[in-house]
Amino acid sequence: MDHPSQRPISSLSIPTSTLAALLHAGYETVQDLDASDAEKLAQDPSIPLPASQALSSQRKTQSRAVPLTQPASAVAAPSVRRLGTRCGPLDALLGGGLPRRHVLELSGPPATPKGVIAVGIVRAFLKDSKDEEVLFLDTQNMVTASTLRRAAGKDALGRVYHHVLQTLPELVMFVHALPAFCDKHPKVALLVLSSLHFPFQATASAKLALPAKTAVLESVKQALVRLVARGVTVVVTTQLATKLLAADGSPATFDTGARAVMVPQLAPTYLPSAVSFRVLICPQERFSGCAFLFSLR
Repeated sequence: MDHPSQRPISSLSIPTSTLAALLHAGYETVQDLDASDAEKLAQDPSIPLPASQALSSQRKTQSRAVPLTQPASAVAAPSVRRLGTRCGPLDALLGGGLPRRHVLELSGPPATPKGVIAVGIVRAFLKDSKDEEVLFLDTQNMVTASTLRRAAGKDALGRVYHHVLQTLPELVMFVHALPAFCDKHPKVALLVLSSLHFPFQATASAKLALPAKTAVLESVKQALVRLVARGVTVVVTTQLATKLLAADGSPATFDTGARAVMVPQLAPTYLPSAVSFRVLICPQERFSGCAFLFSLR
C-alpha cells in the first residue's frame, strides 16, 4: 500500500471545484498539498481563499487522524468495549472490532459486500448481547426481512426491528421520530442505516437544492450524536460514485472526460466528529481488494 501522503488528491473528500483548481495549479498528491498552507494555496487565482482555508483546516484535522495502515486502536482506548464485524480484515483495521458507542460508515462501489458486512455485524451483536436490540433501516430494499431473520436466528428474532423506506421525506420523518422510538425501545443499542445515499440519489431527478440536502444531513448528524450519547452503536452503508474529470482536472462528461475517480456520494459532514470511522472498500479482483480507514477527529 502506498504511503498515505503519496495518495492522489482526488482521493480526498473535497468539492469538485476545489479539486479541479488544485489539479490545474499542479497539485497531484496529498504530500504536495500538505507542503502548502492556506495563504500559499490562495495565491493561485483559481483557488479562493475560503476554499484554501477550509482545505488547510481539513488537512490539519486529518493529520491527527489514524494513518490508513494503523489500526483504530490508536484512537480508541483499549478498555472500550468492541463489537466484532465477522470480517477479519475489517476487525484488524479497527483494532479488534468496532468500539461501542461509535459510528462506522462503510462505503464502496456497487456490488461491494457492504450489506453482507452490515448483516454480519448484526449477527455478531446479537450473539454478543443477550437482551439488547437492533434497529435496521433499509433505504434501498437491499437487505430483506428474511435475511435478517436468518442472521438473528429464532432466539434473537424478537430483538430486531426492520424498517424499509426509499424516499427523502420518509428519511426525514424517520430521523425526526428516532428519539421517540428509542424512548419506547430503550434496549436498542445498534442502529444500521443501510444505503443511506439512496434517498438523496432518488431525489436527484427532482433537483434537490444543496441547502435542503445540507439541512437533512445536519439533522441526521444531530440524531447520530444523540444516539451515541445514549449508548447506541451506529453502522452506515453508502455507495461510491464515479466522477469524470478532464485532463486538467475540471469536471467533465462521458464525451470530454479523460479519467474517472470514485468518491463517496455523501460528504463526511453528517458523521459526528471524534466518534466516527469511515472505511472505503476498494475491490481489486473478484475476491480481493483493500480498505482505507479514516478517523474523524
